[in-house]
Amino acid sequence: MALPFQNPVSECMPGFGSPSAYGAATQTPTTTAAVTLVIGAAATTPSTGGTPFNLDGAPPPTSGKWHLRMVNATSTTTLALAVQVTDGTNTWTVATIPASVATSYLDYTGEFKTDVNITAVNFVVTPGGTSTSIPLDAEVSLSY
Repeated sequence: MALPFQNPVSECMPGFGSPSAYGAATQTPTTTAAVTLVIGAAATTPSTGGTPFNLDGAPPPTSGKWHLRMVNATSTTTLALAVQVTDGTNTWTVATIPASVATSYLDYTGEFKTDVNITAVNFVVTPGGTSTSIPLDAEVSLSY
């Protein structure tokens, strides 16, 4: 699992204007404990394998598309997901996906339009099952 995405969500942004902020993060948890991937304006969590979405200091975006994929997880894995946006003070959940069936491959995407001046997008991932390697990639393409 490695960034960049071959087909980023910014390619299908009609209705959101021209995407002007792109960020991504990747992580491979080795247990089924909950994990949060954060794509922030100036930093990512985890800090390796990530690209912040607003390094040029532009105003905070308010809408966009998100994309999360799991590729080649070992053993049987279920995955629940919450996508959140924050303004640095408050956090809003913009999407939730209940636990999937046991699989090694998932690919989810969605979009949101808010009145929030976004400083970070959080992917709260709750894996289940018996997997010892859960490769995750997340990306956002945001507009103002």
